[in-house]
Amino acid sequence: MVPSVVVKVLHDQWRAVAIWTVLSGMFAAFYLSLYPSIGAVEEMRRLLEAMPPALRALFAAEGVDIGTPAGYLNVELFTFVVPLLVLAVALTAAGAATAGEEERGTLELLLANPVRRWRIVVEKFAALAIVTAAVVAGIWVALALTAALADIDLALDRVAAALASAGLLGLGGGTLAMALGALTGSRMLSIGIALVASVAGFFVNALGPLVEWLDDWRWVSPHYHYIGYDPLANGLDLTHAAVLALLSLAFLAVAVVAFERRDLHA
Repeated sequence: MVPSVVVKVLHDQWRAVAIWTVLSGMFAAFYLSLYPSIGAVEEMRRLLEAMPPALRALFAAEGVDIGTPAGYLNVELFTFVVPLLVLAVALTAAGAATAGEEERGTLELLLANPVRRWRIVVEKFAALAIVTAAVVAGIWVALALTAALADIDLALDRVAAALASAGLLGLGGGTLAMALGALTGSRMLSIGIALVASVAGFFVNALGPLVEWLDDWRWVSPHYHYIGYDPLANGLDLTHAAVLALLSLAFLAVAVVAFERRDLHA
């Protein structure tokens, strides 16, 4: 039987998830549809080559051939846009998971049911994973359809690998927000801290190759485990994927303990 809390969360959020999925897919399709414009690609290649190394690092453009579909998507979508979209969805959903219900005063109704607190958190995490997967799948479908219609030679299995990695990255950020929400009871504070941590992780990974002392710490950045091995070119690396998955599980454990022990403002 499908857990009731999961059903409730998905029922409450399905409209927002559908909108996010459609808009994210349209955004990705729009970017890919520009690829056949060779002139635009050549102009972008010259622009990237003229950039200082620091800026090229931010765009993950070092050693990337933007003239190929994979290189183009790496620079245009998978460095900033896709992780930002997935993270935005995950943070929004996670913010409403524990702290959001507590602030709205609806948590009392949920706790009145014969369901243990730990199960509420675990099932809300499961709903968060489903929401994140839905948006990621929507982006893949949009890219696959656009590639077919525009006759773009795109390795869809590698796109799936990169999107799976992005989904794990977003899930980690969302679970961090859920844990912070369980600790503090503040939706905005939990989302804000998780967002700052995600941005910091991006810069640690991007600037690591340019700053010697920072390069030794790239491995602590979730963004490094998301894109540092270039999943769009090399496929999904199970070790890096496992790191991201374990990070989510660690944050989930914190959320469960905090939600069990804290006096909630139901």
